[in-house]
Amino acid sequence: MTIQKSKPVIIFDVNETLLDMSPLKKSINTLLGNEQGFRIWFGMLLLYSTVSNSINEYHDFGTIAAATLAMAATSMNKKVNEDEIKEALSTILTLQAYPDVEKGLKFLKDHGFRLVTLTNSPPQALKQQLLNSNLTDYFEQALSIDSLKKYKPEAETYLWAAKKLAATPQEMLMIAAHGWDIAGASHAGLSTGFIAREGQSLYTLSNKPNFQANDILAMAQLLVAFYSE
Repeated sequence: MTIQKSKPVIIFDVNETLLDMSPLKKSINTLLGNEQGFRIWFGMLLLYSTVSNSINEYHDFGTIAAATLAMAATSMNKKVNEDEIKEALSTILTLQAYPDVEKGLKFLKDHGFRLVTLTNSPPQALKQQLLNSNLTDYFEQALSIDSLKKYKPEAETYLWAAKKLAATPQEMLMIAAHGWDIAGASHAGLSTGFIAREGQSLYTLSNKPNFQANDILAMAQLLVAFYSE
């Protein structure tokens, strides 16, 4: 994709891109009694959110998270109850930002970039996450797919965000630590930037990201340099 040189509206994924999910991983692994529990469950969560898109039967991300956690427990022959599931998942509301995030967001704002979130999490959860991690003031809008009821990486989701921001897809840049999010945004016509968090990888059968860095501060420095040329 040919990238334009005017400053884009930067759209951030939230979980794992900005927020450190280590406490949630520990909580899920403990509940399921398996070191791969989180990875198995999160894969199921993403799968069944896309199933929700396909069958046009929307449930918010928290509801699907609870249902798929119960499914993961069943598949691993682990007995868990609703209260245990609720307690394990509640950790997601108290996640903190990675150390690089605030510095990177401030650097981008200081250089005149518009910053927005776009997440699969429902609005109240997103609001709580941004408050707890002290990130609220960096974003002009905190967008959740809940308004549209279509999960990323559905192309319609990114195009909906473009309309909300009065921008074209070509005027937007999606920053995410997930290969599936990068693939979806690129397919919808956005430029993309991949954050190579530990354990994350790109989907090699889709378009390569326009930018790649190990953290948000490094990405911010890369973007400021590129768009200042």
